[in-house]
Amino acid sequence: MPARMLLLCLILLSYGQSHAMNAKQAHQLIREQKPELLGDGSQLVSLYYFGQNQETSVVGLERVGEDYLPIRWLLVFNKDTLLGWYFPSDEFPASFKDGHLKFPQGTQIEDVYLWPLPPSKITVENADIPFYKPTSPVQ
Repeated sequence: MPARMLLLCLILLSYGQSHAMNAKQAHQLIREQKPELLGDGSQLVSLYYFGQNQETSVVGLERVGEDYLPIRWLLVFNKDTLLGWYFPSDEFPASFKDGHLKFPQGTQIEDVYLWPLPPSKITVENADIPFYKPTSPVQ
């Protein structure tokens, strides 16, 4: 019986790990669903994975602009579907746990509850960062 329980635990653990998003998957999903976010291919693009809560994953997309300054989007996925993004995202979160985006201390951003659906905006130092849906043009 203990061997069966151990096997069941390993299967459940591997199932949970196999559904976690990684940078390669996020890049492919963005390319399929909203390629404009990746630019024209001549700019450096970086992806940052912040975590997952049930079927919701949060990924940061950073692209170097023409003036060599970073342009950042905070993307929210449900399984393999891009729900949308927050832009401009001047500050990336430290993590996404239990449905909360947790920002580093000193950033003046309160933790944001994203689950089950992202709020229409995040407020940072009296400025609203709107949530855009995939049908929106890239800013």
